[in-house]
Amino acid sequence: CSVDWFDQTTLDTTNNYTQTLGGTADAGALTAAGEIGFKGTTGTVDNEVSFLGTALIFDITQKPEIETKLKIADVSGTIVFFGFSYANTETTPGATIDADSGTLTAVATDAVGFVFDADLGTSSLWCASTNTGAAIQSVDTAIDWTDNQSKTLRVSLDASGNARFYVDGVQKGYIASAVADVPLCAIINFGTRANDGANVVYARYLKKWQDIP
Repeated sequence: CSVDWFDQTTLDTTNNYTQTLGGTADAGALTAAGEIGFKGTTGTVDNEVSFLGTALIFDITQKPEIETKLKIADVSGTIVFFGFSYANTETTPGATIDADSGTLTAVATDAVGFVFDADLGTSSLWCASTNTGAAIQSVDTAIDWTDNQSKTLRVSLDASGNARFYVDGVQKGYIASAVADVPLCAIINFGTRANDGANVVYARYLKKWQDIP
C-alpha cells in the first residue's frame, strides 16, 4: 500500500504522473497554501476535459484498489471520473467515461470507476465500467453531491475483474466483469459542463494497493 498525499513542492509529471490539459485555461497543480492535495481547474470551454493518470501499474490478478478524497466546488458545471483505465490520457472532449450527451459513454476500451457528470444529472454519482469496448455497465449510487462537499471514493477489483465501489467507507455499487485483464492505471478526469466556466476539483490524496506476486 502506498499513499501520495500530494504534499511535494510540485506535481511530478515526469516520473509519477501523465497530465493532459484540455485547453489553455485548464490547470493541474498541487494545492499548497496550507492544504495538501491536487487541484484541478477546469477550462472555460464547454466539454473540455483534462486528465491526471499514473503509469499502467495495476493488474486485476493482483486485486488492485485505489482511493481518494474528492471535493467538487460546483456540481452543476463539472464532470469528474475517478477510477482505473487502460490509458492514462485521452483526447478532449472525450473522457475515460462520461455523459456529455446525457447518456454514459466511454472513449476508453477498458475502464471502471466513479462518474460525476452534470450532463447526466446535476448532482448524481454513478459507478460505471466498460470491458473490451462493450456497452457501459452502470449503477446509480443514489447519492446527490452538493457544492464544496468532500467524499472518499474507493474502487476495488478482484482477480476476475469484478468491481466494488465504496463511498465514505460504505459499499454503494458492484459490477461483474467490469474490466478485462489488461494493464491499468489510476486516473482522474476533470472538465467543464453547461458552459459554466472554470471550476475546481480537489483530490486530497491517492491511495493505491494491490497484491505483490
